[in-house]
Amino acid sequence: MLLEEEKTFDFFVSSRIGSFKHIKYHTDLAKNSKKCIENLVDIKTLQKDDTITCMEWGNKEQTEILIGKRNRKIETYNTEKRLANIETIDFGSGDIVGLGRYKQRLIAGVASGVVKIWGKKEDTLVEAGGKIDRMKVWSDGNVFATGGEENDLKLWRIGETAPIFIAKNLPHDWLQLRRPVWVTDLTFLEENLLAVCSRHGYVRLYDTRVQRRPVCNVDTKGMAATCIANGFDERQVLVGFGRGQLHQVDFRKTRLDKGYKGAAGAITSIAVCPDRLVVSTSLDRHIRVHDHASKSCVYKQYLTSKLTKVLVQTATSTPLRNSGEEVKEEEEEIAVKTDDLDEIFENMETVGAKTPRKKHSEELDTAVEAKKCKPSTEGSTEVRSGDDAIVKLLRSTEKQKRRLEKRKREKKAKSVFHNA
Repeated sequence: MLLEEEKTFDFFVSSRIGSFKHIKYHTDLAKNSKKCIENLVDIKTLQKDDTITCMEWGNKEQTEILIGKRNRKIETYNTEKRLANIETIDFGSGDIVGLGRYKQRLIAGVASGVVKIWGKKEDTLVEAGGKIDRMKVWSDGNVFATGGEENDLKLWRIGETAPIFIAKNLPHDWLQLRRPVWVTDLTFLEENLLAVCSRHGYVRLYDTRVQRRPVCNVDTKGMAATCIANGFDERQVLVGFGRGQLHQVDFRKTRLDKGYKGAAGAITSIAVCPDRLVVSTSLDRHIRVHDHASKSCVYKQYLTSKLTKVLVQTATSTPLRNSGEEVKEEEEEIAVKTDDLDEIFENMETVGAKTPRKKHSEELDTAVEAKKCKPSTEGSTEVRSGDDAIVKLLRSTEKQKRRLEKRKREKKAKSVFHNA
């Protein structure tokens, strides 16, 4: 029997609070532990608007990471030098929904529908024709795509202000109603092949060389898609949904093919490893690794914050730094000083137990005496015990009974059905 070679992969994970972590994943599962996780950002310095909304690779060597934050800052992180350059954008409005780089040109898109391309001589602004939820750059060419709510897929060439492809919606349904459009995420299969997913529950494949309408449409009723990624085949994609479902979509079969279970929150990002592993993050604060063939979860780690994006480094490897020291610091903070607790307990005063009152027992005794001291039926109203309070109590109860019976008789006499 041939032994499988042990491999390691590097995961870079971002979250809604702005934390940025590096995880060293081993195919030998016994070596995976919390010591394989390190924070690349000091958590104590984070602010409310440091949410990471977008994260992409900046080069093919996968040594540069482009990070977009809610405070409209673009951070370029170098995995080798552990240095970051920060740049603030001054165009459009809304969160950063897409980042990319082409020949040293930085491309960024914001939710208001404006895409900016930084050039050597001059910068170019592109209006996408409405709000966009996603902008992505083709890694091997000079094109990028946009899409959003009621703003269908558009393909642009870098340096031009007019789109080279505008998607067309499907025909009306059998009730002659227009089909709603909402592109939440998109991916490039090839330069002319693009796949999109929607919050309205469809996954579509477009071929820009053939037609404007999708060449394949897969409907998933009642399942709002949140993210999409390339699969292991040319005509397969991985799609995450808002209720924690993660499925593989096969455009040849035009249906959902495989399902990967385990997530309790919405899937926020998907990535694949060359060893046929599916990596996903969700709002339940877990990162999971599933085996593509068996669909079983081989790795799961809780990361204390809602995760937004994950990147898998396959071209190079990044070593861990100071991971052991961070774990020691956390253990020192969590450790409890037992000496101080002992002193506190010794100086505490003792509290005696209070004796329960005998009110309830006295009430029972008076009730028993009242039963024994009923007035005689022969006309005498004398009571053997001579207690006036008990006599008054009995008389009041008799009067109350008579009043209730009188009210019942009056209601019965006034009722329509009784008179009829």
